[in-house]
Amino acid sequence: MNKPANYICAWVFRSSRRFGFTLVEVLVTIATIGLLLSILVPALGRTRNQAKLVICKTHLRNVCISVLLYANDNDSALPVDTMVGPDYEDVNNPHTVLFAALDGYLGSGENYYCPGETDPELRYSQENFDAGVMGYFYYSCKRATGNRDISRFLRRDVKWPRRLRDTMHPETWVISDSWFRGRPTPHHWFHKGVNYATIDSSIQMLYTSPRQKFR
Repeated sequence: MNKPANYICAWVFRSSRRFGFTLVEVLVTIATIGLLLSILVPALGRTRNQAKLVICKTHLRNVCISVLLYANDNDSALPVDTMVGPDYEDVNNPHTVLFAALDGYLGSGENYYCPGETDPELRYSQENFDAGVMGYFYYSCKRATGNRDISRFLRRDVKWPRRLRDTMHPETWVISDSWFRGRPTPHHWFHKGVNYATIDSSIQMLYTSPRQKFR
């Protein structure tokens, strides 16, 4: 026997109230989701940055070990960026001499680039690699650079030419993240954060101005 229509309508109404959400419940749910996102998104960002930081250190170590292997085969002298045609190669790009010297010592060209770098002119690409453009600063060069965006300290106070040997002080800088005046470093989660590799192939993280530790 069919139930009366009014009984069915009452049952549907009660069910909708039982399983539905009030406006207050919806607002509370949205607020909770927003709070969770505000906590999780920065945490995920820090996790990604930490991963890039580790990869960057690995790349620097790979390049540093490669130049030391080169030195072992070349009377203790690390490769020096020297004159190519009418131009000197220096701390700033390009680094075609360095790339050529390490051919056979270093694996993937990605090792010349920091994964945290956002500047397309310094990030890894086949075009940049083919042009000898590196994302790091290399410190065994004929001179510093005429690029005024690079620290005056690096251009004026460091003695150039700078020809590195594997017998020098173990804390001598070989290669580091690039750093420019008025621009964030590739590791922007850290104030002035710069990774650098030294003659003893150790990797350090600098949290202050690079001039404080450079040698």
